[in-house]
Amino acid sequence: MKLERLPGNIGYLDLRQFVGAEFAGQTAVNAMGFLANTDAIIFDLRQNGGGDPSMIQLLTSYLLKEPTHLNSFYIRQTDSIAQFWSAAWVPGQRLEKADVYVLTSSFTFSGAEEFTYNLKNLKRATIIGETTGGGAHPVEEHFFPSLHFGARIPFGRAINPISGTNWEGTGVKPDIEIPADKALVVAQQTALKKLLEKASSEDQKREMAWTLEGLEASLNPVTMLSTVLQSYTGTYGERTITLEEGRLYYQREGRPRFQLMPMAKDLFQLHGMDNFRLKILRDASGTVTGLEGRYADGFTDQSPKGPKP
Repeated sequence: MKLERLPGNIGYLDLRQFVGAEFAGQTAVNAMGFLANTDAIIFDLRQNGGGDPSMIQLLTSYLLKEPTHLNSFYIRQTDSIAQFWSAAWVPGQRLEKADVYVLTSSFTFSGAEEFTYNLKNLKRATIIGETTGGGAHPVEEHFFPSLHFGARIPFGRAINPISGTNWEGTGVKPDIEIPADKALVVAQQTALKKLLEKASSEDQKREMAWTLEGLEASLNPVTMLSTVLQSYTGTYGERTITLEEGRLYYQREGRPRFQLMPMAKDLFQLHGMDNFRLKILRDASGTVTGLEGRYADGFTDQSPKGPKP
């Protein structure tokens, strides 16, 4: 499990398995407490193969305002139906107002699919990624040692109270279809654009716009001709740009050297540093005339191209 706060006050939970609440309930409560004051939450289930319905109930209960019918299982042997509802009370604060995003891949399976399918049908989350694996039926494992053979045989089927069916064999189709390795970036983009519309603080707006610019660059890599890269080299006051083996490097006097990573035409970020970017300045004829340093807090400074004074 990985838990963190992303730029823009977006909570992120990378969950690899839905462990039963009797074993991992306190950990889940602590995780949801960490996420309680975020404005959006991303549940990353791209590497989650399933788990116990009790954990699905617990986590989902934090996202809903009141008890809600989540799912049912028809059990063949007893000809009965077991219903699963979200809880009327949860330890700590509910997050029913936070925007929710679920990341999926073709590996996402079973209980992870149920969590996704429930929230999708409740219109409580935006699903981003790939269609999931398609395993909805509860199974029992049977082993035949003398035959060196084992089988997982379904003993029931899931019934969603809204759709009246389940995801067996079809998987859960995402709202935004994107390769799994790009799903997190797209989720961040989607969340930030929505939050930006509601933001009232100028500091918040600036932070979100800065992050969105970086996310856009990561989704659309920029390549440049060596002749263009060469035109950027030179001395800009205390700043220097050099070209080595097809890569640009930036250094300010007395400070570490960084590789420059192109974000857009004439715009670069420093590898390993996210709070500073460089804009190449040109005159009307297109000749490089200087650098503009751009900082995440909105501050800018400029250095003309030429020998150090």
